Amino acid sequence: MKPIVSVIIPSKNGLSTLPRAIESIWQQDVSKIEIVIVDDGSTDNSWEWICQLCRQYNNIIALKLDSEGCATARNHAARIASGTYIAFLDADKFWYQHKLQQQITFMEENPQLGISFTNFEQVNDKNEVSHDRFTHCDYFKQQALKHSQDAFVIPKGAAAIFSENVIGTSTVLVRRDLYLALDGFDHNIKLVADWDLWLKIALHTAIGCIKKPLTASMRKKTIMSHQIKELKAMEQVIKRYENKIKTIDPYAVHSAHAHLSESYAKYYRQKSCPVQALACDIRALCEQPAPRHLRNILTDLKLSIQNTITDEY
Repeated sequence: MKPIVSVIIPSKNGLSTLPRAIESIWQQDVSKIEIVIVDDGSTDNSWEWICQLCRQYNNIIALKLDSEGCATARNHAARIASGTYIAFLDADKFWYQHKLQQQITFMEENPQLGISFTNFEQVNDKNEVSHDRFTHCDYFKQQALKHSQDAFVIPKGAAAIFSENVIGTSTVLVRRDLYLALDGFDHNIKLVADWDLWLKIALHTAIGCIKKPLTASMRKKTIMSHQIKELKAMEQVIKRYENKIKTIDPYAVHSAHAHLSESYAKYYRQKSCPVQALACDIRALCEQPAPRHLRNILTDLKLSIQNTITDEY
């Protein structure tokens, strides 16, 4: 019996959180479901646990790779999956009840959709919610406020998600045939291959959104060296798509550049380089005038003055 959904889980040393992710799949009210788990070079006994799980359930497929990265792992899994839809779930994420069914119903009621996603929440190890994703995305929040429905087809979808990568990978449900036709994730774009794929898909099909947070993500620290690599990758994606997006909504291009500059400013503030942060925040303000950018500029000026006074003494 062909599954409706194939859930793809890439995992590297994720044994501490993987059981919770799997449990959240069992809580979905979807009967025809397939799970493809890709162990990508784990050294924490994950593979033994996954193999044991496969012996218990006949709808779980296990793959083992040698540290090839999430993009490659997901592409391998998608090629052997058989579901009409693909859902992604990282080992350190989990779903709330009815997440999959709400998306399936939404997409079946709107057959022009090739992909949909939901809001998600950041939680700590005590399950305390710090914030949800949409609250901090200005351009997308404006789009969402224009629609009273909880689930809606995004107007100018590619432009909306180009303005800022609002989509959490573990919230996505995508038609498998479309995913394969567009060659899936580009493994050459490190750290933001997901954003690249959503844009590639959104330029070919309508994209839908569910406002409710139906996915939870465990908070984790970002390594400073990874931050600058991610920022460089974001620049790469912006350059790849900005000319196409400009024909759809020029404001989205300004919004994307403003977000990139703001992210660089945050990086420089963390490195205690307020002058560089100030330059980035000024660029962000020029691209997208907003009170937040003015507040950041004032913070940068204050830190610069404090550093100057400290150096003099």
